[in-house]
Amino acid sequence: MKRFWLRMGFGMSLVTILSGIGFAGQQGTVARGASSTGVIELEEVVVTATKIEQNISDLPVSASVITRDEMEKKRVTFVDEALKYEPGVVQKRTKFADTRSMATLRGFSGGQRTLVLLDGIPTNDAYTGGTYLCDLPVGTVERIEVVNGPFSSLYGGEAMGGVINVITKTPKKEGFEVKSSASAYDTYRHILSYGNKLGKFSFSLNLEKKTSKGDRTDLVTKSVKPGTSTTQVTGWTKTTDNKGSPFYLLGDKGKNYWDQNQYGFKLNYCLNPASNLSFSYKGNKREYGYRDPQSNLVDGSGKPVDSGKVELPGEGTMTLSPKDFLGTWGELEDNTYGLCYDTLLVEIALKGRLNFSDSNSFYVSPETGANYSGGPGKLSKTSPKDTIFGEVQFDIPLMETNLITCGLTYRDDSARAKDWKVSNWKDESSIGTGNPTYEVGGKARTIAFYTQGEVQLINALKLFLGARYDTWKNYDASLIDGTKSTIYEDKEKQAFSPKVGLLYKPKFEKGLYKLEGIRASWGKAFRPPTIHELYRTWKYGSKTYVGNPELSCETTQSWEIGIDQHLSKIAISATYFQSKIDDLIYNKWVTETYSIRENAGRGQIAGFEMEGKMKLAAGLDAFANYTLQDTEITSNPAEPKTVGKDFEYVPEKMYNIGVSFHRNDLDASCTWHWVKKMYATSDNTDVAEGVYGAHDTVDTVDMKIGYAFKERMRVSLACDNLLDKEYYQYYKSPGRTVTFEVGYKY
Repeated sequence: MKRFWLRMGFGMSLVTILSGIGFAGQQGTVARGASSTGVIELEEVVVTATKIEQNISDLPVSASVITRDEMEKKRVTFVDEALKYEPGVVQKRTKFADTRSMATLRGFSGGQRTLVLLDGIPTNDAYTGGTYLCDLPVGTVERIEVVNGPFSSLYGGEAMGGVINVITKTPKKEGFEVKSSASAYDTYRHILSYGNKLGKFSFSLNLEKKTSKGDRTDLVTKSVKPGTSTTQVTGWTKTTDNKGSPFYLLGDKGKNYWDQNQYGFKLNYCLNPASNLSFSYKGNKREYGYRDPQSNLVDGSGKPVDSGKVELPGEGTMTLSPKDFLGTWGELEDNTYGLCYDTLLVEIALKGRLNFSDSNSFYVSPETGANYSGGPGKLSKTSPKDTIFGEVQFDIPLMETNLITCGLTYRDDSARAKDWKVSNWKDESSIGTGNPTYEVGGKARTIAFYTQGEVQLINALKLFLGARYDTWKNYDASLIDGTKSTIYEDKEKQAFSPKVGLLYKPKFEKGLYKLEGIRASWGKAFRPPTIHELYRTWKYGSKTYVGNPELSCETTQSWEIGIDQHLSKIAISATYFQSKIDDLIYNKWVTETYSIRENAGRGQIAGFEMEGKMKLAAGLDAFANYTLQDTEITSNPAEPKTVGKDFEYVPEKMYNIGVSFHRNDLDASCTWHWVKKMYATSDNTDVAEGVYGAHDTVDTVDMKIGYAFKERMRVSLACDNLLDKEYYQYYKSPGRTVTFEVGYKY
């Protein structure tokens, strides 16, 4: 029934669009990049959709661009915050200082099913398959391209929901920028960048520092048992867990601090008018954790209580320990080096890329017996975690209107995770001389060939054909668990990913209506299992989750149809899409406490996206977008109770409505952001709202106002969650957050 109304809604929306000419005549101009007539033209150039520069209006798929100017009109401290208002994008940020922020596309859950590129190079983690967007530098971003739908035909694994390409600045002249901001929770950000072009040589340098003392987001909750105790306490608050069972709020694990440094440079040399060589480096280092934990409980004499058996009068008893109020802490450091060469061989464009990244990270968690001063803990370290990526691409023109793009890619990933017991959980070096209690690791290699062709069938109709063949191999994998050692066999698998697209641009106009284009595409995509899914075994509470080296790739078939048009001077785009997914990786519960990963699940997605942009008056623009996505698990022998349920971390509905103003040196924006409650459990039993562990409906208003002095100095004031709504995204989300920023550039 849900899917029936979804399809009905799509049809009715198109009817409304196509019949809207009557009321559109009195509207102002709309959308992106207005032309001299005031009509909005979809002329942003993107490279992600076809790996060559093309206007958005010439693509058979849904795509969007977030420019540097658009980012300046919002509070954007991390890259994921720039994606927050885009149709079809789910921003996964669970708290103010989230070190694991991600974004997903088109109803696919998990960051490992959306490919993230940095200047065209995959950034998805070698170990878990995702990209933590907080680790990409905001200060260097020129624009962000978002292309929806399956793109394994060009990019291989992970590109199931779509591709996000973060493109950094290349200086065309001398420029300097310094920027500082202050925000809630003693949060500060400082950016320093310089770039110049000296003849054929250009370069840019960037430094970015972010610090915060943090908010109290990680709450301490527990259930009670029948009984009594000689220690009766007050200060607790009755609540529930995310499934609605009675729980009690006791305190928090402290202020969630972070300290991050990002730095890098880019060197460019123009060998001749047709050839360019560049080298880049990006470094990132961050620390995070909790300080100043607190228990709200006090006994009859007013003394704080954080240990022992206590009684909550009228409710029951529970047993506490200082460990309940302690959080994890950790550090991460990664470095990325890139070399790129572009040239023109007669009429054939050649692009070569070579990239290397290495990452080291660890976190320490307190164990039983730990307290605020120290005590036993566990050190979990992922090191090394390396990726080598290489690509050679050829763009071959055929006659005047046809083009073939083909290329070869090579990628080699390696990762190793180790656990140690530490005598002092506040000191990661207190491992003594002992060997790791647990060690797992492996490597994965992908070699692929891809090709894509564009053929102009008739003047108004263009055909896009693409395919990629991947050979994926996992090897050199081993596991050491205590005294038990296992060497895994090498495994090799292949994947063929075709894609077909059609774009029809009839140049049809009637009265105030103009049909810009009708687009349709179909494609296959896949995701190979990660090193973590293949080999990692871990425990959470009393439950054990076991890796499976026999896992196969997840696969999907997806299609979409869309329309781009103008009603008077209003630009409107609408897209309907569907996906069927096979071999989803799930945990099969062998017993109540023991599970193993299997390719057991099947699912489907049906959705609709619609966006409109208009110019209300000179310097005053408005936009609105709406996303409806119906997800369903259709089969899952590993976990039958999930059949018929929604995907995890995928909201059914989202919309954004915003206005922006720019005149002379003043600019301002205000955006209403709404996301329906989503589920974090596969059986959708986390139905409670407004409690710790829930994923509530997000309903916020964000605004920003800025003023430039003589085009060089700019000050701004931003306020997120203007109405101070309280909600949870597992952790408690920040309330009203005010940010003041000042910057200078030339």
